[in-house]
Amino acid sequence: MESDLSKPELFAGRIKDIFGGKAGDVLEAISHPRYETFRLNLNKSGVKEVLRKLRGLGFEIREGVLPGSYVNLSSLNGSRISQTEFFKNGIVYVQGLSSMLDVVVLDPKPDEKILDLCASPGSKTSYIASMTGVPGNIYAVENNSARFFSLKKNLALQGFDGVVTVKSNAVGLINRYPEFREFFDKILVDVPCSNEGNVRFVDKDPLKFWNPKLPKKISMLQKKILASGYNMLKPGGFMVYSTCTYSFEENEAVINWVLKKFTDLEAVEVTLPFKELSHVRGITEHRGEKVDSRISGALRILPGNYFDGFFISLLQRQSVQEH
Repeated sequence: MESDLSKPELFAGRIKDIFGGKAGDVLEAISHPRYETFRLNLNKSGVKEVLRKLRGLGFEIREGVLPGSYVNLSSLNGSRISQTEFFKNGIVYVQGLSSMLDVVVLDPKPDEKILDLCASPGSKTSYIASMTGVPGNIYAVENNSARFFSLKKNLALQGFDGVVTVKSNAVGLINRYPEFREFFDKILVDVPCSNEGNVRFVDKDPLKFWNPKLPKKISMLQKKILASGYNMLKPGGFMVYSTCTYSFEENEAVINWVLKKFTDLEAVEVTLPFKELSHVRGITEHRGEKVDSRISGALRILPGNYFDGFFISLLQRQSVQEH
């Protein structure tokens, strides 16, 4: 009986249920910490100058695999860039590579209207702004007052206060802003989730906030947020749905639901920007439940030394002539 299992046993069972033959690799990976990863704020300083100063402080740094990313190889010894003045002053922004990858998949362009629908604390919003160089074309939504303040503070600290910040509920956003209907070229929907992908057994009480019943419950909210994103997406536009969790209910099942609900929405295969990424493709059958075969184009990033567990699905709303 599941109820007789300890939390670690129950969590490991869920991993085996999702990943099958890859489960051993996942469980081994989350038994170790990952490196601290970061990017530089080119609005405030040059790359060579900052890296020289960080190395002068004793940090061992190498380039990451994503545009503008770096790895702090010293972090496993307790030397964290997040504790330096460079971080506090907004010159360096500490961010996980998995979190950066969904922005790379979104592929934002300077002339596009872009929406970050669940934006706080601003990690992905600011990465989008750094890639496009046009913060005024980016809209960032957050409903919680404390998180909204954190979002604005982080964007301002990095010099991206030109981003349009919207304090509102992501669900039903067009009821408040009807002008947002079919307004955006690209939308990032990185939803609240059960956060299983960030669990590392080396952390103190890693499963303190994990609840095996949460995926089913929170998936209802995720569907509402994704549907809200669809209503604001231009025909022909792209939307990335992502989570930092493993559960089928929050990932493939949500995409299956949205594909059924909106027939002009297409699941597009996520192409890998580099070969070294440890991953599996989207699951099309789980515990006897079959989902749309197109979901096999989604990406499940496996945790490791550089990445946390993550799910990314790329969706395109067909243009009128295609539909």
